[in-house]
Amino acid sequence: MSIGKYRPGVWSSYTITPGYTGAREALAVGVIAQLGLTGEQPVTVQRGDTIDGGTPLAQVAELLFGAGLQRFTVYSLGEETGPEQHAAALEALAAAGTLDLAVIQNATQEVLETAKGFALARSEEQQEMLVFGGALGNHTAAATLAKAIDCPRVVVSYGTAIPAGKEEGSPFFGALALCAAVAVLEDPSVSLTGWPLPGIGRVTGASYAQVETLLGAGVTPLVQSGTGAEAVRVLTTCTTIGGSPDRSLCPVNSILIIDYVMKALRRSLAAFLRGAKNSAQTLSAVASQLTVLLGDFLDRGIITGYGAPRVYCQPDDPEVCIAQVSFTAAYLINQIHIQAQIQL
Repeated sequence: MSIGKYRPGVWSSYTITPGYTGAREALAVGVIAQLGLTGEQPVTVQRGDTIDGGTPLAQVAELLFGAGLQRFTVYSLGEETGPEQHAAALEALAAAGTLDLAVIQNATQEVLETAKGFALARSEEQQEMLVFGGALGNHTAAATLAKAIDCPRVVVSYGTAIPAGKEEGSPFFGALALCAAVAVLEDPSVSLTGWPLPGIGRVTGASYAQVETLLGAGVTPLVQSGTGAEAVRVLTTCTTIGGSPDRSLCPVNSILIIDYVMKALRRSLAAFLRGAKNSAQTLSAVASQLTVLLGDFLDRGIITGYGAPRVYCQPDDPEVCIAQVSFTAAYLINQIHIQAQIQL
């Protein structure tokens, strides 16, 4: 520190180091809908592109760009909107680039079953993704749909969402706004409960009494809140595991945290593959790197605990390094119960 002042006083200098290192890029969003575009193929739309006003694509762009996305990819369906067309659309979107989140306009059970299978297969290939769809019909149909899908990779919302400044809406716009809110969420452990849905002015959906039924079935209810709309609680449709009731993977943040941590671990360890030797030094370096990353996630509240990594090479296949990690994903608080003792 250079002293260049003679006047009495207290002086200081400091350096600011950001403590938060969350993802700066939004998750990649793909939209499958009837948008009136010619040619059934993926089209990437970027902020600043010229889009004809009043078109279905313009409404989609207004919602997604308004939420903070810089780009998204669409696949415009023709007259046929069944499972086969959606399977082809998902394959095309995935082939066109990264696909983290997909929004489906025709969210029937058959279509969502197709999307579910695709999302699960992608996740097994280390390309994790989520699918969003707005339930058609009444709240009973929405609950039945979610129970039938029952998947941690599929989010079903309920409510007819009307974009701000528009007169007409649909469940698709609700799912789209919900997907956008998740896409720009830098910290996966931040709850979306009570957050305003970007670009939505009004929503008509479940009554107060019906919300409990929807939440129990794994549906994300959208409700009116002041001059906008919000999700009562953002859930996946996964309410059972192995056929037994289990809601561990029902909160969408549980899936977001798991995906976020695993992707970060894979990215970090990829550098060790360049010239790595089967040696004690390499194994120790891998374990140290994992410990540093998990410790960072713990400090940021993304996980609540982790075990010491165990790193070793397969005796019968020395080219394979096994890195075993264990961690506990943060679970969000969604209820506060006040227990009062009152004296008069």
